[in-house]
Amino acid sequence: MLLEVDGLSTAYQGLLAIQGVSLDVSEGEIVVVAGANGAGKSTLLKSIAGLERPRDGTVRFDGGRLDGLPGHLITARGVAYVPENKRLFPRLSVADNLRLGSYLHRSRADREAPLERVFALFPRLKERLPQRAATLSGGEQQMLAIGRALMTRPRLLMLDEPSQGIMPKLVDEIFAAVVAIRDAGVTVLLVEQRLAESLAIADRAYVLQTGRVILSGPAAQVRDDPEVRRAYLGI
Repeated sequence: MLLEVDGLSTAYQGLLAIQGVSLDVSEGEIVVVAGANGAGKSTLLKSIAGLERPRDGTVRFDGGRLDGLPGHLITARGVAYVPENKRLFPRLSVADNLRLGSYLHRSRADREAPLERVFALFPRLKERLPQRAATLSGGEQQMLAIGRALMTRPRLLMLDEPSQGIMPKLVDEIFAAVVAIRDAGVTVLLVEQRLAESLAIADRAYVLQTGRVILSGPAAQVRDDPEVRRAYLGI
């Protein structure tokens, strides 16, 4: 098992945002975490990434403990996180934002090697290398945020709402990129409000409600659950 989360509880602003959450992700999977706003999805990803400190529970990645480690060491172990707000450097160019993602690699060859993969996924970024990140569209900024994360050469990529704030015509490109990333050997843990589209590309899914896992299973099984169809798919 690549990622194992066991009994994770994390407080946010004094209140428990996730309570006893357990999940696992096998290598080569796309796993979706779904739930309404405030269900604890973002807190879960931040807890795995080392940006929030859990009160209880453990996080293991490839057998080693991650909980308690600072974020930069978790990134160095092969876990990349793209937050909901992207956290780009708006005044820097596309090229400089991408280069900042490769800071962990010492040699220039290692720093430059992931660029071609990023450009293959997102050709627009290659066309816009000199532009400041602030001048990109919302969809292009999301491509840049994902591309910067891939520059760390992760084994696990965690994405928080990658379709948020993106024009509908670019949403399909983002989901296609997620599949291509998985096909290239990077496991994906995906938080997404667009549940129908995300379940269509996922292997398995977990549903959170008020900080707890209330349902999990193969993506098709979760999609066909009557409560999920009513509450999240509008069926």
